[in-house]
Order: sequence, then C-alpha cells, then structure tokens
Amino acid sequence: GHMVFGSVTRVDSDENTFIEIDELRAVMPRKNRIKGEKFKPGDVVKAVIKSVYIDKSMGIKVELSRTSPKFLEALLKAEVPEIKDGLVLIAASARIPGERAKVALVATSPNVDPVGATVGTKGVRINAVTKELNGENIDAIEYSAEPAILITRAMAPAIISSVKIGEDNKAVVSLVTEQKSKAIGKSGINIRLASMLTGHEIELNELGVRGEAKDENAKDLKALFGDL
Repeated sequence: GHMVFGSVTRVDSDENTFIEIDELRAVMPRKNRIKGEKFKPGDVVKAVIKSVYIDKSMGIKVELSRTSPKFLEALLKAEVPEIKDGLVLIAASARIPGERAKVALVATSPNVDPVGATVGTKGVRINAVTKELNGENIDAIEYSAEPAILITRAMAPAIISSVKIGEDNKAVVSLVTEQKSKAIGKSGINIRLASMLTGHEIELNELGVRGEAKDENAKDLKALFGDL
C-alpha cells in the first residue's frame, strides 16, 4: 500500500514493466497496469507496493500495482492535506481501473466537510488524481455506519426510493423506472462499484410511476379488488 516512484528500465515481451526504485528493482505485471497505459524505458512511474516475496533464484521480488484501490487511496492522501493530516479518513474505496471509482469518506472533525475537502475548489484535487489514473472518474461520498444510508449514497447519481437490508449481506434497492439506467450505469459499472464499496449484494426493485412495485398481476388484482 505504500506509494513509490521509479524509473522504467525495460518492458518484456509479456508486457511486464520493470522499474528501478533507488537501488531496488521491482516489477509491475500487465494485469496491474491501467488499461490503455504503455510505458517505455526512462519513464517515471508512480505505483503502490502490492507484495514483497522471496524468489529462490532471484532473491527479494517486489510487485507493484496501479490498479489496486490502495493506489487510489495513496494518491488522495498525497493530494488532499486533510486526508494526510487525519482530518478526513478513507472508510472504503472501490475501483474498476481506468473507468470509474468510488470512495467513502468520513471526517474526524465536525468542522470539516470530507467530500468538499477531497474534491477541492472547482474539483482541482480530485481532477489531479483522475489525471494520474488515466481519466478514471471518481465519485466521492460521505460514509455512514448505517448500511441503508451508505448504499443510497453509493448508488449516486441514481436517486433511490428505499433500501431494505436482508440476510447474507443482500440489499434490495427500490427505485422508480427513470432511475434504473443511472443505478446500473454503463456496462453495469455503477451498481458493481456500489456493491464493492458497501460489501452488499445489491438487487434492484423497479417501482412504477407512483412508486408502486411493478407486478405483472397488479392489473388483474386491481380489477378484482379495486383500490384498497
């Protein structure tokens, strides 16, 4: 999770990037590189240490990553003084590298707005992190210990009508039809990130125009019993 800077020494045929950090040599496998990124010898690269292990033939090996949520957290810590000083804590984070990320923030002081501090004036702080992450959009939300509230915030930009927490970390999220596409997001990214961030398996319950649950038999029942 520690962020390091290093110079690329070579890139092999499998697109593993070898990086020299002071006198230490590290490797960033292709899977740990953000989609669309390409490095060449001499490039200076930021990454986080993912693991350190002993290789019998090569000695100590250090694996680096730019796709880990820890890299996002390290960048935010470097860019946002309130996070570095402990006034704002990162409660959770989730990423689909190079596409989008969500981060849940909590302030340790009532005088600090965790989201505002992290985003910065006119988005200057969060935009600097997005630039380093190859254009990855970052949603910053305020953390809540109440799962239903956290899930509601994590589903943004969709507006949620209600959340029902079930067993086995399942959550049923009710919302009107017009909000469904926003909740799911492009290629399902929004709902996947919300699930990753909150630790809940999210199921969508689509409501009608007036906030009533959609049911194929609803019209037949209404014909029989009327409006009860």
